Amino acid sequence: MRAQVDAANAMLDRIRIGIDTYKGDPSAYPLSLDVARLAAVLRIHFSIADRNLYPFLIASGSPETAALARDFQREICTLATRFERFSQRWQSSSAIASNVTLFRSEAAVMIMALRRRLRRETSDLFPIADALAEALDADWLGGRAVAF
Repeated sequence: MRAQVDAANAMLDRIRIGIDTYKGDPSAYPLSLDVARLAAVLRIHFSIADRNLYPFLIASGSPETAALARDFQREICTLATRFERFSQRWQSSSAIASNVTLFRSEAAVMIMALRRRLRRETSDLFPIADALAEALDADWLGGRAVAF
């Protein structure tokens, strides 16, 4: 999931640069490709979180961890829906070229929301998942270190 966060952040950077350097209709095509690439990465990321990460954390036995996972899960439903609408609206270069001002405005809001979410996953959610996974591994191995 960290690789997906890195890939999503790289795509957000590319979109921001594309917006900042926009020079007319020919610039719309690379932007539409970057929006599509970002959508692909985020769909996978959100799906893995929903099917694996949140259930793992909810089943942790810790009420605090379960509550945090549920909060993240609720939030992602809203953000994923907003992003899907954004990516569908701006999936073509003609849509971007026909209203680049609106695209810039909506993209700025979406980029900020996605960056905030990805940053929170990295700082708040992943460390808890890592610690829980380590504890389960240690318990499963009976506290013994295993060298490969």
